[in-house]
Amino acid sequence: MARQIVDPPVFTALPHGLWDVAQQPSVSGTHWQNGITWTERCPVGATTFAQCMAVSGTGEAPVPPEKTGNVEQTNRGATPFTVYARFDCSPVGLPDASTVAQSALARVEQHQLETAFWTGVAGGQPVVYPRLAADAEVLDDQGVVLQPAASPVVTGAGDPATALGVLEQGLADCYRGQGVIHVPRRVLPTLAAWKLVKRREEDGRLVTVGGNLVVAGSGYTGSGPDGSPAAADSSWIYATGAVFGYRSDVYVSTVRDSLDRSTNTLSMLAERTYVIGFECCLLAAHIALGVPTE
Repeated sequence: MARQIVDPPVFTALPHGLWDVAQQPSVSGTHWQNGITWTERCPVGATTFAQCMAVSGTGEAPVPPEKTGNVEQTNRGATPFTVYARFDCSPVGLPDASTVAQSALARVEQHQLETAFWTGVAGGQPVVYPRLAADAEVLDDQGVVLQPAASPVVTGAGDPATALGVLEQGLADCYRGQGVIHVPRRVLPTLAAWKLVKRREEDGRLVTVGGNLVVAGSGYTGSGPDGSPAAADSSWIYATGAVFGYRSDVYVSTVRDSLDRSTNTLSMLAERTYVIGFECCLLAAHIALGVPTE
C-alpha cells in the first residue's frame, strides 16, 4: 500500500537577521535597482564658551577659539545584487510551480543576503558594495565612496567582553548614536554566555548591554577585513552605523517562459534584488570564542 502524501512542515526563518535590523525607507519607482548614492554627514562637533562668562581661576579669562568646521560630508554609494532560487522539475503533478519557487527563495534568501553583505561576493565575483569584510577603500569613477576600509580595533583574538567593549567605544566615538554589531551565528552563544547581549522587551530585538542592535547572521562568515577565515576558536565581528536598504518584490518566472518543450522540463526561477548601505563607521574586532573561565 502506498504511503500517504502530506505537506512538509512550515519553514520559519531564523530571527535577528540583517533585514530584520535594516531600516527600510520608502522610495518611488525602481531606479534604485541601478544602485544608490547618498550624502553622508558624520559630525564630530566641539565645544566653546562665552568669554564674558569664563572664569579660569588663574587670571584673565581666555579668548574662545574660532568655530571651525567639524562635520565630515561624504558622498557614499551602494550597488545592487540579486538573490535567487531555481529548480528544475517535471510539470506533471506540480499544480502551483510559482508557489514552490517562492517557497524555495524564502528558505535561502536571508542566508544569501547576509553572505553577500559580509563578503561582497555575488555570482562568484566581488561586486557587492559596501561590504563588511573590507581592508581597502573603493571609489567609483566619480569619486563616490562605495566602500570604506574597515578599521580593526582589536586584531588579536581578545576575550569577548574586552573586544566588544573596545568595538562599542569605537562606534560611540565615530557614530555617536545607536549602531549595529554584526556577528556570525556561531558567536551568539559566546556573547550570551558572557551576558553581553539581551533581548529587548518591546520588540524582541537583540541588543548589546550598551544598546547597539545586534545582527546574528546565519550567512555571516566570520572572516577578517582581508577576507581570511578566522580560526575555529575565534571570529571577526564588525560594527557599523545604522544599516538601511531597499529590496524589490519577488519576481517569479512564468510556467510558459520556464518550460523547455524539448525535455518537457520546467526551470522555475524566483528572485529578489537588494541594495544595502550603512552610515559612517566600519569597525572590526577579532574575538575569542568560549565561555568565561571565572
